[in-house]
Amino acid sequence: MSAAAIEPLPLAPADRVRVIHRSVRCFLFGLVGVVPCFGMGMVWLVFKLYRDIAAETGEEVTLFPLHLTSLAGLAVAASCFLNGLPDGVLADFVVLLGLQFLFLRRQYLKNAPAEWNPARHLVYWGLGLANTGLLLTAVVVLLVITALNHL
Repeated sequence: MSAAAIEPLPLAPADRVRVIHRSVRCFLFGLVGVVPCFGMGMVWLVFKLYRDIAAETGEEVTLFPLHLTSLAGLAVAASCFLNGLPDGVLADFVVLLGLQFLFLRRQYLKNAPAEWNPARHLVYWGLGLANTGLLLTAVVVLLVITALNHL
């Protein structure tokens, strides 16, 4: 095989208007997704749009640490819930939100897409808001169950 056959094909030029519109939609879906329980459908769309935009602009997608912190935080929240510590659930939410903010900020600064996207920051804001909505939904569900158990 020749070296030319091994090299990946260059990305097709992205339609900048489409990428900007999708970035704005990602942010708007993130705003709706931050509403606990009711915005859960939009959270899925934010993650899908993020992956589509990243594929179109050539940006590397690494959401594993974000999902790992979410699972670890939910495990800690569940253990606090099972031990009857609703304050621990809220404290875990604040710590987890800070960790995810730091991860998204580091990823935003580290990644450099092949295609320029002037609305790239809106994609990350939408992603952060969607994660906040996921965490808020988990906290609300755990606190409602706690309140119902005390009746």
